[in-house]
Amino acid sequence: MKKTGAWLVRYGLEQVGVRFTFGIPGVHNTEIYDELNKSEQITPVLVTHEAGGAFMAEALGRVSDSIGALVIVPAAGAAYASAGIGEAYLDGIPLLVISGGTRTDVPYRYQLHEMDQLSMMSAMTKRTYKVEHHNQIVPTIFEAYQTAVQGEPGPVFLEVPVNIQLFTGEVGELPVFNQRKPSYDVDLQKIQEAAELLSRAKKPGIFLGWGAKECSEVMEQIAEHLNAPVSTTLQGLSVFPANHRLHTGMSFGPSSVPAAENAFKDCDCMLAVGTRFGEICTGSFGVSVPEKLIHVDINPRVFHANFPATIAIESDAKPAMEALAKELSSRSKPVNDRDNIALQIGRDKADYFAEW
Repeated sequence: MKKTGAWLVRYGLEQVGVRFTFGIPGVHNTEIYDELNKSEQITPVLVTHEAGGAFMAEALGRVSDSIGALVIVPAAGAAYASAGIGEAYLDGIPLLVISGGTRTDVPYRYQLHEMDQLSMMSAMTKRTYKVEHHNQIVPTIFEAYQTAVQGEPGPVFLEVPVNIQLFTGEVGELPVFNQRKPSYDVDLQKIQEAAELLSRAKKPGIFLGWGAKECSEVMEQIAEHLNAPVSTTLQGLSVFPANHRLHTGMSFGPSSVPAAENAFKDCDCMLAVGTRFGEICTGSFGVSVPEKLIHVDINPRVFHANFPATIAIESDAKPAMEALAKELSSRSKPVNDRDNIALQIGRDKADYFAEW
């Protein structure tokens, strides 16, 4: 069959579950916007600036089950959107960036917005793509989506030249998207070692980042089993209920609130999940991380980067923490020095509130 590239872009976006796109129509993406206008699933949101559109799309990727998507013009649009794209890259937020591109079927140079976008975007995306044929569009969108959402999530960039959008090309049978869900083999030996360290600790503590967002319930179970205070990163504020008696706030060092600083003052074993121990959440690296650190993250590059880990567990947070909760529950409730920690946290919070 023959389809325009713009039609194929719409089909691909619909298949991966996109519900909203953000951006501004222009010379190099009008055909895509014409197709989005026909979609019963996708609502294109017109923005006044690509930077704002990028942050809107990034926000959607944070809080919904639909990936955020940008549809922008090349060069200027990509440059303006780079603030939000870069934020998604730094924060691990899935994002699809669909950009138009200059014509590839003419012999002329110095076209409007002609530049090497892939080089520009490569430093702030997980991967960049440029399609050269119609039959590449749908498979590339599928691959781009999988790249964006798997492992440590992030943005991907796809350039579709305007001539491919505009003209029809031969494509075979249209594929149907079937999301590949990677399985992560949890190292049960390390889980047992982590449970042993936490059970023996006198003052255990838990530090959670955005990577722990899918395991809030099991983290409550672990915190209550250990009677351990819980702090989060700034981005991970939502991963643990703020009204929980063991929740202390953001960070745990001198730059944190008294409830957190006091609760973690003599922490002798820390369970850190889905955090990179970056500058903001550590108060410019001013925290004291105990020697016994159990670090769980899907990205192995974060281990030992800023603070050495006694046990490093490379895994998606949810299966790892479910395995840890199961291991801990099979053991006797630990006897530690945390009996009154919830009362202490409550008093510190009340005093701080009264002071303000």
